[in-house]
Amino acid sequence: MVQFYFDKCIQFFNANHKRILIGFFSIYLVVGLFTFSDYGLSWDENSQWKNNGHANYNFIVHHDHKTLVEGIDKYHGPAFELVLIFFEKIFSLQDTQDIFLIRHLLTFLVFFVSAFFFYLVAKKLVKTNGLAFVGLLMYVLSPAIYAHSFFNSKDAVFLSFFVISIYWMLVFHEKPTFKNAFSYALFAAFTIDIRIIGILLPLFTLLLFAIDHLSFLFRKTAIVLNYKKLLIYFFFLVPLIILFWPVLWLDPIYHFIEALKENSKYPWDGLVMYFGEYITASKLPWHYLLFWNFVARPIIYSLLFLTGLVFIGRGFIKAPFSFFYEKKQELILLCWFFLPLVAVVLFNSTAFDTGRHLYFMHGAFILIAIYGLQHLFVWIKSVRLKAIVFVFLIVSFIGLVLKMAQLHPYEYLYFNSAVSGDLKKAQQNFEMDYWGLASRSLLEQIVEKDSSTNIKLHAENYPFELNAYILNASDRKRIQFVSKPEDANYSLVDYRWHKRDEYTYQKEFCSVTIDNACIASAFSVRSSEKLYALKGKRLLYEINDCEHVSELWSQHSLIELNDSIYKRKVMKLEKGVEYSDNMVVKGINGVAGKIGLIAKIKFSYNASAANNDAKWVITAESASNEPYLWRSIASISAQATQGWKEQSAAIELPELHSDNDIIRIYLWNINKTEIFIDDIEVELIEEDL
Repeated sequence: MVQFYFDKCIQFFNANHKRILIGFFSIYLVVGLFTFSDYGLSWDENSQWKNNGHANYNFIVHHDHKTLVEGIDKYHGPAFELVLIFFEKIFSLQDTQDIFLIRHLLTFLVFFVSAFFFYLVAKKLVKTNGLAFVGLLMYVLSPAIYAHSFFNSKDAVFLSFFVISIYWMLVFHEKPTFKNAFSYALFAAFTIDIRIIGILLPLFTLLLFAIDHLSFLFRKTAIVLNYKKLLIYFFFLVPLIILFWPVLWLDPIYHFIEALKENSKYPWDGLVMYFGEYITASKLPWHYLLFWNFVARPIIYSLLFLTGLVFIGRGFIKAPFSFFYEKKQELILLCWFFLPLVAVVLFNSTAFDTGRHLYFMHGAFILIAIYGLQHLFVWIKSVRLKAIVFVFLIVSFIGLVLKMAQLHPYEYLYFNSAVSGDLKKAQQNFEMDYWGLASRSLLEQIVEKDSSTNIKLHAENYPFELNAYILNASDRKRIQFVSKPEDANYSLVDYRWHKRDEYTYQKEFCSVTIDNACIASAFSVRSSEKLYALKGKRLLYEINDCEHVSELWSQHSLIELNDSIYKRKVMKLEKGVEYSDNMVVKGINGVAGKIGLIAKIKFSYNASAANNDAKWVITAESASNEPYLWRSIASISAQATQGWKEQSAAIELPELHSDNDIIRIYLWNINKTEIFIDDIEVELIEEDL
């Protein structure tokens, strides 16, 4: 019975594979056309648009050599960026929202086309419509790649053209005609001029022809060696590379070599979060790229990939010499996937967040996976087991589609279940919205909830300012970005390099939360005066007038002071003393996990030194004395004062970990000047939200 239904499914697909293929691409296209406008702008999009696209366009049209040659992006391949600028000019686009939306649309369409070519490549490898279609599903339904295919005009587009070029490489190798030589050279040159690592393509071509040559010499095969067509391919390739890369017009050899040097070790050394630690990009461990290749895809993809490697390795072990002659396509797949990884390790190249600069390896990964699936079906003799694998694949695809819909438009935040059950857990170890796309949603929420004609924003990172470009023109006019957070209405954060408890402001005005993880927030900016005036549930209140000292306060620095008005006890910091007596609270009921905690302090001081500089500090540590919070709550002016002055201040506190945590409050006498303190009031409240 299982055999009957399994065979029926195979027969149905083979009889209707063209309709199924057309149906898939139709649905995929419709989904893409309806959702491409959902994505925000990433860190590099403005630079790609101006410093790359427009710099090259102005070089070509307005002969502006200086801007291009002196620009930092002159060695970033401009081929596709020029296409995007071409459409911008053709449609006379002026508004930034229109410009970036059409860029996203065209980026998607290129990947859409590449999916069809991937299917053709897969079909050449596995020789069956069904397995090629499974490969197509895996190629498209890879969450990180899918999301990047809408907004990443570098890495996703390079992957797309690399796949298209691989197809033409195989066609040219099978039929080395003049037409195929030109077609392959055209796409290969364009691919190289998107990312210079595309030079792997002609190297792969040389490898294929070298294997043919060895086969002809040692095995006396009937292969026709078309060296003339190979020379024609390179005859077209070289000038086309120069044609699509304007900086090469000036000095092709020099600039191409410089581009290779820059690509091998790009000068970016930002921090990358990897297993809870922030590591500079140049010092990431060798396994970083391998890790992201597996964790950002469903586990079943990785298992099939490893299966493919096992069967390829098995073929090599059985017949190592004939392997190179008979498994040329498999050899190219291995080179496609492993050579970039080896090159990164050997040259100690910079690894970008999640290894996105090597996304073009995705094609090889999936092809090796379906190769593994094909041989797994051959190896499995039981029809029942084959049916189980088949059903498991279908269920996996359905579950993946649902997960991607849940994450939309942040599919690139997908982690498989081997790492985390939800994003909140993964957030403790890995970067979330490392390219800042959630900035758009946050800005849209702000302009919707706040009807003010002028909204002042302070942005933690650049994408917040960039994403204003994709808002409606009327909303853009209402937004003003300021350099100081205290001058803003809202402080915008994306948690890329900081956790929530590290931020000054804590009252959330709005946020972007996906799969239980908050990936961007807008915090209301409130002055110390406003915070001090707020009311709420009192969790702690202590007074130290130095006459009647609570047991919570240490009393080492109390002295009798003969004031001009009356005799009083005060806390004195002698010259050279850095820290005052401190208040220690060992546990406060009801504070753990609370949002809206406000610490207040009121005190009198007399500091006559001209250079005095001191801060009241509140800290928190676990019951085992592990500190996790340090905040400055109030400052004593650096200007000399005459007589006693009263001061009050308040700050917002992040969530405290436990009711048993230890809270300390003390004065940090930075310049170690003489200071007198009296009448200290400390209060901790839970704000009425």
